[in-house]
Amino acid sequence: MKRNKAMYGMARILVLALTFLLVSTVLNSEYLFQWVAHNRMFYLVLCVIPFVLFLLNKILLSRFITVGIVAGIFIGNYFGGWIKTYNESRIVDNMSAEEIARLQHHPGFEIWMGAVLFTAVIGMIIHRVLGKN
Repeated sequence: MKRNKAMYGMARILVLALTFLLVSTVLNSEYLFQWVAHNRMFYLVLCVIPFVLFLLNKILLSRFITVGIVAGIFIGNYFGGWIKTYNESRIVDNMSAEEIARLQHHPGFEIWMGAVLFTAVIGMIIHRVLGKN
C-alpha cells in the first residue's frame, strides 16, 4: 500500500510539473500561460496544496484539486481568450475609456481559480458522501 501511495504522489508531482513545463515553454505565447511562467511562485504554492492534502491522506480531495489546477489553466486561457475577443468586438467609438478597458480584460485567471475552487468543493462533497480519505 505504501508503494502505491508513493507512486500516486509522484504521479501528481509529475503531472503538475509537466503542466508547468508545457505552459511555460511550448504554449508561452498565450496570455494565461505567460502569466503562470512569470508568476511561478504562485503556481508552486498552488501545487503544494494538493501535495499537502495527499500527505494528510486526503487523497480524493488532492486528486480533484490537481485536476482543477491542470484543467482549469487550459479552460481559463482558452475560454477567457474567447470571452475577451467577444467583448472586444462590442467596443464602439463613443464608449468611455473605463468601459473599453473593462471589455479588454482577459478573465482567464478568474476562470482558472474558479475551476480550482469548484473542483475543491466537489472533492469535499464527494469525500463527505463517500466517507473516504
